Amino acid sequence: MDLQKLTWVALVLAVCFSVARADDVDDEDADEDRKIQGVAVKTIFPGQPHDVQVTAGQEAKALVNFENSADTTFQIEFINAHLANANNANEIAQNLTGMFVNRTVNQGESVSMVYKFQPWKELDPKAHNLVLQVYFMSEEENERSSETAFNGTIMVNDGSSLFDAQSVFLAIIIISISALAYTNIKGGKKTTVSKRQVSAAPAHEVGTDVIDGVDYSYVSAAHHRPSSRSPTKKNK
Repeated sequence: MDLQKLTWVALVLAVCFSVARADDVDDEDADEDRKIQGVAVKTIFPGQPHDVQVTAGQEAKALVNFENSADTTFQIEFINAHLANANNANEIAQNLTGMFVNRTVNQGESVSMVYKFQPWKELDPKAHNLVLQVYFMSEEENERSSETAFNGTIMVNDGSSLFDAQSVFLAIIIISISALAYTNIKGGKKTTVSKRQVSAAPAHEVGTDVIDGVDYSYVSAAHHRPSSRSPTKKNK
């Protein structure tokens, strides 16, 4: 008798738990499907109207547009995003940097915001799912809400080859500048040495080779003549 009672109690508890779980799932689905009336949020990638491609290790830009046609004013607070496995949304590949906004959007207004993000340099070059969320608050109801501005697949390209090319190009520039600087320095040294050699040419001391009142140090050797004696007077 006791065993039957325990069995019935266990069965009733199991049924109650199943019903409660179903209600929770329905509430979660309702929350996911719930959208704020009068709010439209969308994202575009400048220059990429169709297939979105970004490069690992390089900054990318997304233009987020928030349109308010509701009967209230909203305060946009925050934008964040993440990259997930394209085949499994629960497998997060990278949590991207969030951005504080703090912008007021009055009724009938539309604002655009630039959201910048950068995939990891080591991120696998393949398709990833990008999810971008916008968080805002209603000033009248003082209730915080969020809208998905983008939820789609983007292609992350390999950035290692780009970094290698940049490194090679930078190395070439550095070597060229170093070679030019070395050439200029070497040429400057030669000019300085030549000037020193010219200025260091030996100079004769005035008066050291004076013969008969003539300083032969200033006369070419070809024009040197033996000194003559004093002329004798002719007898008349």
